[in-house]
Amino acid sequence: MSDNAQLDEFGLIAELLAPLANNEAAAGLSDDAARVNVPAGDELVISTDMLVAGVHFPENADGALVAKRMLACNISDLAAKGAQPFGCVLTLGIAPHWDRSWLETFTAALGAGLKTHDMQLWGGDTVRAAHGFAGLTVHGLVPQGQMLTRSGALDGDDVYVTGTIGDGFLDLERGGTAYADPQPPLAFGQAMRGIANAAIDVSDGLMADLDHLCVASGGVMEISAEHVPLSEAGKAHGDIKALVSGGDDLQIAFTAAPDKVDSLAALASKHGISLTRIGRFSSSERGHARLLAADGSEIILERRGFRHF
Repeated sequence: MSDNAQLDEFGLIAELLAPLANNEAAAGLSDDAARVNVPAGDELVISTDMLVAGVHFPENADGALVAKRMLACNISDLAAKGAQPFGCVLTLGIAPHWDRSWLETFTAALGAGLKTHDMQLWGGDTVRAAHGFAGLTVHGLVPQGQMLTRSGALDGDDVYVTGTIGDGFLDLERGGTAYADPQPPLAFGQAMRGIANAAIDVSDGLMADLDHLCVASGGVMEISAEHVPLSEAGKAHGDIKALVSGGDDLQIAFTAAPDKVDSLAALASKHGISLTRIGRFSSSERGHARLLAADGSEIILERRGFRHF
């Protein structure tokens, strides 16, 4: 607490955050607003995710984990929209035990992540809080009219998912990198523009997020349980119900026409990611995503994904 007490709001901004905002729009955080020019021919994609201690990350999580999770959750949203990261605004609720060392670790990890994604910090707000929280409002760029949405799935579309499912859920307990330092398939998401018809990031759980696609696109999905891609750890775990509903995967689920299979395989190879066809979308009725066993029977899920409240 003594270190924390020595670093007030203005000290935090001047010493730790201003060096991350050395850009024309933010003016080194010397003003209370940023001025941003959007490149001609592009549209802004705006999203926000808030992470709360004890809900979205452990109360005792170090600053680097919180920063990496916060950034990845927001980058994942941009990836599913086919957007290129542009800038962001930070909101930070500082818990009593987040001392100067914690904040230095947090800002170092945030700065490294912003540099990796060529994303500018434009400003934000900091407050004291009984329970720590951290969030970003991210802004991405897409060429006009090319943002991927949840509502574009067409009858007969194949359903795909990148990466593997369940590792974020498993690594939350064992401390693995799939949870602590996730890498959403950002470049692949941008490459899907004009190929995918609908897309969503897999954050709350595969089945819950596929349900969102079904609702937005007005249809149903049949998902093959045996085709859901699992890591060796996921296969060893064996409970497909838990793996498809656990959340924290930060992959992309999307639909595309069957004749796009070769184009998608080439893109996946180019970007070094695994891609799996897991089912089919139908607009013949309105409903949700059905997880099917090998014999075609539906696997009933008591829990389809993470509920925020």
